[in-house]
Amino acid sequence: MALILTGTVVTFDDDRRVEPRASVYIRDGRIEAVQPSRRRRLAGYADARLVSTGGIITPGLMDLHNHLAYNTLPLWQAPRTTPYTTRYQWPTAKTYGRDISSPAQALGIAAAAAALRYAEVKAVVGGVTSIQGSPPTTRAFPGWMLRNVEKDPVGGPDTVRQSVLKGEAGQLNRYATEMAGGVSLFYHLAEGTSAALRKEYGELAAHHCVGPGLIGIHSTALTAADYADWSPPGAIVWSPFSNVWLYGGTTDIVAAREHGHLVCLGSDWAPSGTRSLLWELKVADLWNREQLGGELTPLELCELGTRNPGLTMERAWQVPVGRIQAGALADLTVHSARDADPYRSLIAAREPHITLVVVGGRPVYGMTSLLTAAGADGIEPIQVAGRRRGIVMTLPDDLLPSNPAQRREATMSWAEGMAVLDDVHRDPGAAVIRARSGGRDLDRLEFIPDMPSGPPGTADALDRALTAAELTTLVVPPPEPLATDRAWLDRVAALAPAHAQLLARLSDYYDG
Repeated sequence: MALILTGTVVTFDDDRRVEPRASVYIRDGRIEAVQPSRRRRLAGYADARLVSTGGIITPGLMDLHNHLAYNTLPLWQAPRTTPYTTRYQWPTAKTYGRDISSPAQALGIAAAAAALRYAEVKAVVGGVTSIQGSPPTTRAFPGWMLRNVEKDPVGGPDTVRQSVLKGEAGQLNRYATEMAGGVSLFYHLAEGTSAALRKEYGELAAHHCVGPGLIGIHSTALTAADYADWSPPGAIVWSPFSNVWLYGGTTDIVAAREHGHLVCLGSDWAPSGTRSLLWELKVADLWNREQLGGELTPLELCELGTRNPGLTMERAWQVPVGRIQAGALADLTVHSARDADPYRSLIAAREPHITLVVVGGRPVYGMTSLLTAAGADGIEPIQVAGRRRGIVMTLPDDLLPSNPAQRREATMSWAEGMAVLDDVHRDPGAAVIRARSGGRDLDRLEFIPDMPSGPPGTADALDRALTAAELTTLVVPPPEPLATDRAWLDRVAALAPAHAQLLARLSDYYDG
């Protein structure tokens, strides 16, 4: 399908062009050209659909660190007031299993497809077109309306790996072999503030797993010496809200940048992160202003969610992404202008200001009028922060699986998915029992939460079945609202421990 979008185009290309009153030409999932709208249409686009967005067109946001299995859950208040020093501590907290691990496990058994579809809608509502962090599943999940970076076929099979748990020697050796062949590795690295965590980087280096293919998630304990040693440079994924909430500090992104590493943003997960990458961008802006003395310009801040993750994924996918330029993937987000500076405008934008999201040339979310103009089929109405929006949950025919069970998941509507989640919320124990009564049906989808109770990487961390006694007391909260609202910001302010008081100032970015 040929499509033309018009508006103010912020390219994030090598020249960092900003083109007022420009047109983006899209065909077969790729961007073919960007040119002033006053020019004659490109050849072959005479019958293309024209969408006058009236807004600011940017590359789709790319969230390079998340845990999708947990994103229906509320913000978690850890049962201690002092900061943790490593990620191996908080999964042992007495409330972690009750509040996080067990509810996620129940959803993985009784409502896997609905929970994953909710998570992707929540991301898209925030302008995200690519996301990292799908949980292990019993079989393929065909419902992705956005790109999941571990699953997307654009770069061919097996181009991306992820490791939530610390790899042992044999696993690291296998990663090294794969990375030498061009595979990129997302690796939870040195998460926390303890200097002892730096040995995790040393282990990677000793097994030849450092270099341009390594994407270090968090990397909060690394020092300038580590970033200097990591050569050729790779990428890190910065999740400042979660880091500050749990540890009271965050990654030395200045040192990482100085040594050539690409710094990208990730919203982590709902229990200790923001609801969308739009708000993680605001946390980055707040940290930059209050702790870094304005080291990063508005352009550089916005590149953390567009150009930088695009360059990171291009290493694996071998296709430009995260920039608006000829040949790049047609993943685009449109928002209504919030500031005369287009970069400050993106930083200031909230979920209600997202008016259109296009993934691979397919319109998937936005104002119904824009979706209709773009030729979207099967538009379903939803409410986002009191605004009427449309969502396209059904994949096009050429992407639908032939397996009947998988086809049902790929065509599940927003309303159907929310009904399933509500059913689990009302009586989670009964929902799990019903799901288990079907046995291990190979057609039934389940996911396994990747951050279970117990210290990660130990025997206690292995997921276990919810017992009959646990099912009688199990509570699964209702899904959180899609958009960041005043109630969530008030909860941040009320629950923030002393080491995370800076995060209470996120309310400054909310204008009602």
